[in-house]
Amino acid sequence: MTTERGADESESPQKTSLLQEFDSHSLYAVRSAVAAHAVALGLPEERLSTLLLIATELATNAFRHGGGSGRLRLWRTEESVFLQVSDDGPGLARPQEAGRRPAPLSSPGGRGLWIVRQIADHLDITTEPGTTITAGLDV
Repeated sequence: MTTERGADESESPQKTSLLQEFDSHSLYAVRSAVAAHAVALGLPEERLSTLLLIATELATNAFRHGGGSGRLRLWRTEESVFLQVSDDGPGLARPQEAGRRPAPLSSPGGRGLWIVRQIADHLDITTEPGTTITAGLDV
């Protein structure tokens, strides 16, 4: 179950651990970098696969729906590790409703943000044009 947070609540008082640009050809590199940095930030091993699934789903959405590329940022606060993915696409019409319901089984996609909502402890979505999604896992 996720809680909605404002961007100011998830901002790190410390510096960003990882800032990486990506496109459809660099998903493996993004996952590897997230794994290495998350471990260095002290994310418990049992939460690493959850963070990697979040990174994969958000990065995939960014290059499929957000213009073909994006930016990933990773940092830790005292209580949580945050992963943020931003893109320059057209944005979401109703960001706070996005991913609230699973896509029909007959649909070829549309489950990524729903999955992230199910497994993240915190989630914030902003759209302007472009979309920024920040997901947090408690440590």
